[in-house]
Amino acid sequence: MNTIFYNGVIKTLDNAYPEVSAIWVKNGIVLRAGSDEEILALAGEDTKKVDLGGKLALPGFCDTHMHLMHFGVFSLRIDMGQATCYDDVVELIKADVPKAKEDGRWVLGWGWNQTYWTGTQKMPDRHDLDAISTEVPIYMQRACGHISCLNTKSLQVCGLWDEDPATTKETIDFGPDGKPNGYVRENSSNVAMNVFQKYNKEEIKNMLETACQKALAKGIVQCHTDDFNIIQENDLKLNLEAFKELVEEDRLPIRVYEQTRFQTIDQMKDFLALGYKMKDKIGRFKFGPVKLLNDGSIGSHSAALREEYKNDPGVKGLSLFSDEDLYEIYSLAQKNGFDVVTHCIGDASLEQVLRTVERVIYEDPRPDWRHGVIHCQIMDAEQQERFKKLNIVAHVQPIFVKSDSNVVDDCVGPELAKQSYNWRRYIDLGVHQCGGSDCPVEPFDPLPNIYCAVTRKGSNGQPWYPENGVTVDEAVRMFTTEAAYASYEEQERGTLGVGKYCDMVVLDKNIYEIDPDEIKDTNVIMTVIDGEIVFEA
Repeated sequence: MNTIFYNGVIKTLDNAYPEVSAIWVKNGIVLRAGSDEEILALAGEDTKKVDLGGKLALPGFCDTHMHLMHFGVFSLRIDMGQATCYDDVVELIKADVPKAKEDGRWVLGWGWNQTYWTGTQKMPDRHDLDAISTEVPIYMQRACGHISCLNTKSLQVCGLWDEDPATTKETIDFGPDGKPNGYVRENSSNVAMNVFQKYNKEEIKNMLETACQKALAKGIVQCHTDDFNIIQENDLKLNLEAFKELVEEDRLPIRVYEQTRFQTIDQMKDFLALGYKMKDKIGRFKFGPVKLLNDGSIGSHSAALREEYKNDPGVKGLSLFSDEDLYEIYSLAQKNGFDVVTHCIGDASLEQVLRTVERVIYEDPRPDWRHGVIHCQIMDAEQQERFKKLNIVAHVQPIFVKSDSNVVDDCVGPELAKQSYNWRRYIDLGVHQCGGSDCPVEPFDPLPNIYCAVTRKGSNGQPWYPENGVTVDEAVRMFTTEAAYASYEEQERGTLGVGKYCDMVVLDKNIYEIDPDEIKDTNVIMTVIDGEIVFEA
């Protein structure tokens, strides 16, 4: 394949050729970059010429934190993300109950976020859901994925109804009557999902392929995703077979950097016994770091904080690993050449991870580790400085200011809030910082993320600690050059420099020149992988 892309505003993000109008690509690699006149003169009879119409072209986007399998599964449920009040959610459930009863299935909803609701912002408990139906099991998962609401029927079907607050090992809440109140948190949600959520390999392949095709339309050429041990109990081998077959069948249209998620040390040992190493590739599928989930979310008050929630006295959230269990997994990963990326939203969870990373890299140092923290939300300045000292990669989701700006000050107080979500300081410190969406918590669209990173505007349109924002170019690099660094691919992609793979996105607006408020309304008109056009609007 021999292609020239010309008549564009091509921001290569490469210092040698920062902005050019044309690039020459052969076998997926950028061979030359320069002016239209210079590059078009290189065309031969077999050269394909693509006119970019004067539009802005950038290196292809990478979403460094999303969940392909969750996106596929949730697309089969009732989408409650657009609910504006409690009554909207009730009506969505009511509408599905007759058909669910007829089909003998559960009512499954997801994506609601009560911080967006007008009127009451109370999460529905089992009594609220029982008022809708006591015959059909109802399961509603919040957008963050860290808390679900179940009615009595679903609690009974999945075996949680008889749990006792004095003896339970599940992370569920109880009411004054000593019975479960319907709030099920973190890994205990798997108890319910293991009852109603069963998929075969072909269904999994179809969900993955569909998700990847939709990502292409947003200019995403690579995603960092966790798809093992996540939707079905011990599903690693099944889902890995699905990815292998997609590669063999040429049905994996984007690059996948798999963050292999484990809930226990035994799951990790079973994986290591298969013989795979980090950076091993199967076509466009590549094994990445170990992925851990160490606490919950701010909106569900399950993020682990060092101090009590200001608006929920006595509550500090939940750490999912003990210090020693966390150390055991990190140590095993470090010894086997794997990085670890860990979900940390609260400052107590972050403190636990920072101590663990420091311990394992001092005990068993190896060159060029790239351990990471996902979310990097509630923290103080001293904790942020330790990212630099320990060479930890920050995986951030700028889009979260849209909803979190409504609640964080109330949860942790303004003094800690203004030190949190501080993307400006990461860059000033020299910390590697890459961007993601946490899809399906938020849509996998880098442009609204770039908008939020720059403007810091929440759902009310007001900037939230705008001094912590970044420039357009810095935000773009979070989804390009820094994303490539996070997957050890900065020598291969992340820029459109000579000698790099031609992964490229073309936009309908020049986000470097327009009012920042317009960035969120910018659209992708072309996506290119390995020099081949794989999406056109």
